[in-house]
Amino acid sequence: MNQASVLRLLLLSMIWGSSFVFYKLASAEMAATLMAALRVAFGALFLGILFAILNKKTQVAKRWKLIAAISVFAAALPFTLVAYASQTVTASILVIVNATAPIWAALVALIWTRTVPSPMALLGLVLGLLGVAIIVGLDTTTLNTEGTGLGIAAALGAAACYGIATNMAKHLGSDIDPLTNAFGCLLMGSIILLPFVPFNLPDQMPGLTSWLAILGVGVLCSGVAYLLYFRLVMDIGPTSALTVTFLTPVFGVLWGHLFLNEIVGFHTLAGGLVVLAGTALAALYGLQKPEVVTTQVVALD
Repeated sequence: MNQASVLRLLLLSMIWGSSFVFYKLASAEMAATLMAALRVAFGALFLGILFAILNKKTQVAKRWKLIAAISVFAAALPFTLVAYASQTVTASILVIVNATAPIWAALVALIWTRTVPSPMALLGLVLGLLGVAIIVGLDTTTLNTEGTGLGIAAALGAAACYGIATNMAKHLGSDIDPLTNAFGCLLMGSIILLPFVPFNLPDQMPGLTSWLAILGVGVLCSGVAYLLYFRLVMDIGPTSALTVTFLTPVFGVLWGHLFLNEIVGFHTLAGGLVVLAGTALAALYGLQKPEVVTTQVVALD
């Protein structure tokens, strides 16, 4: 891996790790569904304009039905669940829980293919859930905060959605190119969430901070990040690009501490390490092939 690829990998990890901070900043003034709708809309608008300028062609019009189905689990539903979770769960915990996405992808793959998991892959699944239990179970503040339990469940549900989307793209849409998947999921996610927007409007206009946060998570974390990711896949391959899964929680916890003054306790660090160990085992010894990992990482926040 050359120096340019290393820098892109670090930048991508920093960007995706910041998405949870953006969510926390916007959640004080916006409902979860509105945040998710604005995120996919800003991301789709950014990529749409960029692709038009660069004259990039996609297959969205041709494969819109399948892309719409994938978008439910790759964008519309998980983005809403994460936005909901951000109202009660710290950004540091959210980014670690989100790191279980490859574990869920491996589990869904096992169910989809009806194959007995290898011992190491099974150990990875167990470690991932154990890590989340350590984070939540040893944090008295989390346990005593109203709504946090549902928030954690929503965050886990979002990670599971990414696992479902991965396998849908692999087994049903393997012929769809990555750029089409990226732009199509954001575009279709916008259409899916649009009908819910009128019912989730705030009583008063959100402040500048909230708008900048949503703009950041849409353009930066969904638009620019995808471009960086695809360049990495072309330069170093999908397997090496998977490293971003392990680096994103590091930066996510760091940003939460620096910008939101979140306290990073021993339980968060210990549980996070267990989650990352489980993720590594599930990704390396699971039944997925490298191209499955490619689609999955795109779905990560």
